[in-house]
Amino acid sequence: MKQLLRYGFFLGTLFSGCTVYNAATTPSSYQPGLYSATTGQRLLSDSLPASSVQWPDYRVLRFEHKACTDTFRLPELHEPFRSMKSPYPPGAVWVDNANAWLDEAEISNQEWRQYELQQVKAGVPAAALAPSAAAQPVPDYYTNRFYTYYPVVGISYEQAQAFCKWRSQVVTALLNQRNHVALADSLNPAYVRCRYRLPTEREWEAAAALQSKLPFGTACPTLPVQLVPAAAAYLRQRSGSTKPVAEIQADIIAYNKTRPTLAVITCAREAPYFLRSQTPGYVYQRPVNYYGLYQLLGNAAELVQEKGVTKGGSYRDALSDCRIAARGTYAGPAPHIGFRAAATVSRPTP
Repeated sequence: MKQLLRYGFFLGTLFSGCTVYNAATTPSSYQPGLYSATTGQRLLSDSLPASSVQWPDYRVLRFEHKACTDTFRLPELHEPFRSMKSPYPPGAVWVDNANAWLDEAEISNQEWRQYELQQVKAGVPAAALAPSAAAQPVPDYYTNRFYTYYPVVGISYEQAQAFCKWRSQVVTALLNQRNHVALADSLNPAYVRCRYRLPTEREWEAAAALQSKLPFGTACPTLPVQLVPAAAAYLRQRSGSTKPVAEIQADIIAYNKTRPTLAVITCAREAPYFLRSQTPGYVYQRPVNYYGLYQLLGNAAELVQEKGVTKGGSYRDALSDCRIAARGTYAGPAPHIGFRAAATVSRPTP
């Protein structure tokens, strides 16, 4: 947790001027804000979410983390930025074993919408940018602000790569703007190049704590849970239930009295109707893994560099299919497949 707070604080002070100015306005697991979590840019007005995040899942599902007796711990992280020689890529967490940065969360509908709007304004045809309408979990998944902070899905491998290329250009420009270095001056010792790409399968597995030799990177893939009854309307929409909100609320109260346990991974859980989902969930759902990464297992299956392969399983898959070693396959855009990026930061070689 200290590591995660450290990343959030630095991200809030990474850029100067009118770009990002403090952690309170920088989107994160704690404060989705007015700035992009993937580039640090101020969000375009057309892409701003509704004023409320509407019951993010980490507030609805209250897992009892103290019930976990997990004894596995990662060694102390090497922090390449400690000497301030390596700036943080926005929204990313350093993964030692992968020797790379990984996005702390899956790319959300919000972040993809920001990208799409900017590219359309730059003259790129909208048809090449939009997620596949035929590969959405529900028809309005990409357009309904209820799903603002849910993972973008229904995109192709090539679209994910194009997003990473665009993001590399934007973040590199912003990092050098902060250092008052012209983009053309790439041999300047202060010049910073940030390159985003899909992680390799090996990098992804390292980020999932494969070295723990535990199938899910933790000894506690299920935990005791309590639900917030006041979130009944939210769960009604998430589950697609047609029952009255008052009835769902009563069912939640009854469920809590059974002292239930639940998979912490967003998968096809064995759970009551109000916990079943037609879509993946909030990208910042807790708990995080050992590196501070959200929803690495489950939620949306994630694209990797190896084309045709996904990792982590999804909300449609059984818990056993969300193991670190498991592999998914695909032939094109699908309603359960999203992605997160890896990043490297470099300076000119002396």
